Amino acid sequence: MWRRALPAAAVLTVLAGAALSAFVHPALGPLLLLAAFGAPFLLRSVDLAFAAAVAVIMLLPFGALPLNLGFNPTLLDLALGALYLIWIMRLIQRRQRQLIWPPLGMGLLIFLGILVAALMGGLVGGRPSNNQLRTFVELLMGGGLFFVVANLVPSGERVAKVYRMLVGLAAAAAVLGLALYLLPDAWQIRLLSLLSAVDYPGGPGVLRFLNDDPSRLQRATGTAIDPNSFGGMLALMAALALPQAVSARPLLPRRMAIAAGAVLTLALLATVSRGSLLGLAAGLGVIGLLRDRRALLVAALAALGFLALAQALPWTAAYVDHFFAGLQNQDRATQMRWGEYRDAWRLIQRYPWLGVGFGSPRDVDLYRGVSSLYLIIAESSGLVGLGAFLGLMGAIALRLTAAWRRLPDGGLRALVLGCLAAEAAALTSGVFDHYYFTYPHAFALLWLVLGLGLCAARLGEAELRAAAAGRT
Repeated sequence: MWRRALPAAAVLTVLAGAALSAFVHPALGPLLLLAAFGAPFLLRSVDLAFAAAVAVIMLLPFGALPLNLGFNPTLLDLALGALYLIWIMRLIQRRQRQLIWPPLGMGLLIFLGILVAALMGGLVGGRPSNNQLRTFVELLMGGGLFFVVANLVPSGERVAKVYRMLVGLAAAAAVLGLALYLLPDAWQIRLLSLLSAVDYPGGPGVLRFLNDDPSRLQRATGTAIDPNSFGGMLALMAALALPQAVSARPLLPRRMAIAAGAVLTLALLATVSRGSLLGLAAGLGVIGLLRDRRALLVAALAALGFLALAQALPWTAAYVDHFFAGLQNQDRATQMRWGEYRDAWRLIQRYPWLGVGFGSPRDVDLYRGVSSLYLIIAESSGLVGLGAFLGLMGAIALRLTAAWRRLPDGGLRALVLGCLAAEAAALTSGVFDHYYFTYPHAFALLWLVLGLGLCAARLGEAELRAAAAGRT
């Protein structure tokens, strides 16, 4: 039976690919064939599925299949769906006998439940668009990675594999972003416009500049479209990678950890994202206070050196001027943010408990959208949602800190510290931007990293208990 079914399925796949290429988009046929022949391998390997999900998050976060179904299924949907399918199949086939409940999993379920309640309550003001609903579902799937990691990463060896995937692919994204940034503008436009095959924008608009002014500094975006979200990812991943450089038994070779931290930081500087830079500073502060205060000294010396260079190099002078203009509320972007904050506060005052959901508010004098993680959560799910989020973040930070203090020096302990520093970087940059809630790939990355940190903490503490039981 299978011998007849497989050739028939292959023929149907080829015909479907040819039809998609002819009538929808030329690139869709090859993509369908690649997916059809790669799916069996992907669904058989947890490591390969994680690699695909991380690769999408880092390298093609906004990629989608242009099928014009009212919305376009994203590559993130497919990658996360593969992970969930693997988990479900392992449970059905009894390869995993019971669910593993991660620490603080109930807190995350409560937060996600509040988001669902806010969505339902917001329907009074009107039904969200298809894209808004898809984004909401992707947020839930991204948050669910917290549970997927707990169940599909059951050993220290697999924790190390997923960690290396994260750092390695983030470093690749940083190198790609820097390489594109150094090319002439015409080459950048031509290369980035190739991504229109997966529903990316094309044309001169792919280049980003300060205040959208081509006469000012260009901002690196890599393949992330938005320089701020690109910078946020780089800051989070640099904070995650650097503790391995001071670990006694690192999960990454020390030189590789330093090299990854350096390239991530350079790419972050090229994004000219002030909020992300402050986020990385917060992450370094956590590493320095808990592990090695030399990190604080290195960061302070680097900042002083950068300020000194500003007197000699035009690029750095413009960069530092932009940074201080933001601190002094003298540039247009900062002034617009203050206006958004005032408008957001008006909305929160009018809808304090569960916000306005994930569509548009019914009041014509209000709008949902603000450059702040905390205010956008409060707009969407009210002070109840914001309180749940802050409580959960605080509990995770306390749990990671306690685990770091108990674990012996080594790779898992450094990973726990890196996840704590990454959390600090995300929450600090979130003061100035919204992408960790409004961009599903950034939301997924945050919960993937936090889930990995709590998984490492749980496994490390289990090893300590086993060692103590063996001694007795």
